[in-house]
Amino acid sequence: MTWPAATTRGVTIAALMATLGRPSWWLLALAGFLVRGGILLFVLAIVSLPSPLALSNVLAPDIQAIYLGQVGPATAVRIAVAVFAAVTWLVGGSWIAAATEVVLVRDARTAAVDEGLPVAPATDPGRLLITRATLAHLLCLVPLAVAVGLGSIAIGEVGYREFINPSDSSPVVLRVLAGAVGPVVAIVVAWILGEIVGGGAVRRVVLLGEPVPGAVGRATSALVRHPIGNLAAPLATLVVVALDLTAVLLVVTIVWSDVRDRLLDPAVDGFALGLTLLTFAGAWCLALIVTGLVAAWRSVAMSFETGREAAAVAAPTGTAASTLLA
Repeated sequence: MTWPAATTRGVTIAALMATLGRPSWWLLALAGFLVRGGILLFVLAIVSLPSPLALSNVLAPDIQAIYLGQVGPATAVRIAVAVFAAVTWLVGGSWIAAATEVVLVRDARTAAVDEGLPVAPATDPGRLLITRATLAHLLCLVPLAVAVGLGSIAIGEVGYREFINPSDSSPVVLRVLAGAVGPVVAIVVAWILGEIVGGGAVRRVVLLGEPVPGAVGRATSALVRHPIGNLAAPLATLVVVALDLTAVLLVVTIVWSDVRDRLLDPAVDGFALGLTLLTFAGAWCLALIVTGLVAAWRSVAMSFETGREAAAVAAPTGTAASTLLA
């Protein structure tokens, strides 16, 4: 299929059409999504969170020690273990996710050629491609780390106050979020922009063979110079991902609640329990499939947009460039 209008909207729609016909992309995108932290969302759908009182009993001593600057050896060890686990997951998960992303970006370029879309000129991506893609993505998340580091101070103070002296009877998470709106918003914005710039940088590394610092710098510059083109596809697909996750995980939560009630019932009918388990398994699989589909669409749309911009820069005449950038 040839798309005559190579616009951001056109390549985004083309990305959806290409993704629908390639289920293997869904699995790759799903793997990258889960390993980057998406698995936590699926776990939370079937795990009951501790009550505020239980959280207070577990976390209050450490929070109080940190707040008062009286961190003992045991608290320091727990913090060190948590930081080590987080860093290990961040680096290892980012590498695995980068591996899936590299495959998706390359496949997306091939699909763009097949469908008559503008593509970046073929280049040699160089060695250690996955490692470079990982570094590019992590480098773009440095502002997020700064925002988390600074925002955690304010969030910790609010959390300490709410654990020690609750302001009302609402869930503790909502109370902490309400009391630290500014830091939370800053962290979310830094995360979204970091993911968008990181995605653009990874595609410049893979498609254009750029070095990591140059790819990050040019991806940031492109976002500043052409915010609509660089934000439209990622934000639109991000909204779809958020709505999708909210809907499918809500279904999973409801079905799991029924399964749990039946498992705890000593007089439960075996046939009814089997049907309930099959329903839960179907809902879980559907949630994973839809999430993988939307995540793949997001990835391919960003790849198509990067190819469109690179083709516009490489266009031989100003007219062609202006057409591609419309």
